[in-house]
Amino acid sequence: MVQDQESTKRLKYIGSLRDSEVAQRIEAHLTADGVQITKEFDGEFYHLFVIDVAQLMLARDVYRVYLGGPRQFQPNKDWEFVQSLKMGPATIIILALCLIVFVFGWILKNENVYYQFIFSTSKVDAFQSIARGEYWRLISPAFIHFGYIHIFFNLLWWKELGKLIEFTKGSFFLLVLLLITGISSNILQAIMSPGMFGGLSGVVYGLLGFVWPYSRINHHFKFKLPTSDIILMIVWLFLGFFDVFNFKMANWAHGGGLVSGALLGVTFGLLDRRKKTHQD
Repeated sequence: MVQDQESTKRLKYIGSLRDSEVAQRIEAHLTADGVQITKEFDGEFYHLFVIDVAQLMLARDVYRVYLGGPRQFQPNKDWEFVQSLKMGPATIIILALCLIVFVFGWILKNENVYYQFIFSTSKVDAFQSIARGEYWRLISPAFIHFGYIHIFFNLLWWKELGKLIEFTKGSFFLLVLLLITGISSNILQAIMSPGMFGGLSGVVYGLLGFVWPYSRINHHFKFKLPTSDIILMIVWLFLGFFDVFNFKMANWAHGGGLVSGALLGVTFGLLDRRKKTHQD
């Protein structure tokens, strides 16, 4: 019964922050919009929850705005184009893999599943498992997630950006991009902040990093990543480094994914623009 209550509570979770004044302003804003919330204070953080889960997306939208991000409810024409696309096989396979690992590892509490996917089984040497020849661990942490919110937002971004890149560059290219950004982000995280980490967010930052310069260099690309999403991406990255939230973030993985994705975006943006120019 207690576990059911905790699960329900997690589904109503808006976010957490240290600043009491900002928490009060968010509450006042939501109350004016007809959204009732509750606040819990644990001595350091204010945790915000909606009363009615149907109002969760609106509440999170307001929460993001107060953190410096944009509203997400009204997608612009670029996002409407992306949402009109169907998911390709590579996008579906990775999405399904993350869900399967999450079900067996997190929901069913099978620790051995995550044990097989973490970067290193050693608490002393982050690269011990890799040195033993377990090379799959270079990418496998990308497929494990620690909570419903964690996997929800990562797979939401993966679904949209993955199908866009797969539609534009093909399934093989998307999988190669996943491997490069995933491996680089995992290695950087292991070097800079050893320990247990996971999630597709390093790859998601890699996809964002790829689309950002690629769409601006290759003018034939149909999609332009909105400036508001770029700002949100950068703000979220820096907030993680300054320990604003009450949960740990793989900040170095985010940064590694962003940089490696951006380098690939610049490279292929120039190549594809030149190829298109020669064809014309």
